[in-house]
Amino acid sequence: MHSSSPNHHVHAFAANHEGRDFIVGDIHGCFDLLENLLAERHFCPNHDRVFCTGDLIDRGPCSEQVVRWLSYPWFHAVRGNHEQMVLDHVAGKGDAARHARNGGAWFYTLPEEQQQQVAEALLSMPLAIEITLQNGHRIGIIHAESPGWEDRTGWHEAIALLYAEEPAIQLAARQQAMYSRGKITRQDPTPIAGIETLYVGHSTVPQILQLGNVVYLDTGCSFPDGKLSAIELPRTNANLAAPQLP
Repeated sequence: MHSSSPNHHVHAFAANHEGRDFIVGDIHGCFDLLENLLAERHFCPNHDRVFCTGDLIDRGPCSEQVVRWLSYPWFHAVRGNHEQMVLDHVAGKGDAARHARNGGAWFYTLPEEQQQQVAEALLSMPLAIEITLQNGHRIGIIHAESPGWEDRTGWHEAIALLYAEEPAIQLAARQQAMYSRGKITRQDPTPIAGIETLYVGHSTVPQILQLGNVVYLDTGCSFPDGKLSAIELPRTNANLAAPQLP
């Protein structure tokens, strides 16, 4: 149940028949808050799994722990724009000053060898995750928003755009997946076809918000007035569009 089946497009996970699955919002270096949350939920690493909407690093005090967390077989996260800023820097095309201003200064204080270890761990993060539930329905996770949603592009077509052969199409899709806020800015409830529920982060909300079948989980845990939010995926034939809120 803990094994993923990564293909070229998405990391796909089979149903968890032994334990529970949790989806948490952007962690932003606050792994101490994640530990507290999991303790409150009596998390069992032998049976339960954690999935995250991305942005594991920056702003919070524990960003350097990201390598350890990504090594846990029960912890999985999609790549967010903050991970991408590190990867862009390592690839020689980033903006270190901009990244540092946005909470990434910690990374540039690390020895070069440790920077490389962090980058290698972040590179393993997929752009999208898909999870099959016990009743056969599938839910998705992406950091910011599903590419092409404004043109009613479905989930599987959106994933294909992330790996399109045309560089310009691929770049635009990845930018939208990791950086865009169009849907929430418009408060547009248009559902994403081809997926039961899509969980995203990136856009900070005061409490868990749902627009159509898209659920926003980033409640700003790295800010003084924020918190880390999580939902437990349903294990029955209940209405999957209505998450089990904390």
